[in-house]
Amino acid sequence: DEILHSLAGPPSPPGQDPHGWRVPVDCVRANELCAAEPSCSSRYRTLRQCLAGRDRNTMLANKECQVALEVLQESPLYDCRCKRGMKKELQCLQIYWSIHLGLTEG
Repeated sequence: DEILHSLAGPPSPPGQDPHGWRVPVDCVRANELCAAEPSCSSRYRTLRQCLAGRDRNTMLANKECQVALEVLQESPLYDCRCKRGMKKELQCLQIYWSIHLGLTEG
């Protein structure tokens, strides 16, 4: 796979294919990409603190939590996916729901 990409031209940024579309990455990998970027990792920490012991309405009423969620919607975490039976499936699902719990209705 890497060989094909290297023949096709310059590498695409992580999370995008050569046409500019976002390619879903698994949430464990997305978490690693986020951790390597200071603004993403700090917003993700904020969001996790927002989610700790609060319901959705309380979280969305907090401006800092809203901002963290908005910023993370532009990160690889927002489009991440988990596959049933994958390695680290539970960790993947925890990461996925930490982002999507704030976005889901009800």
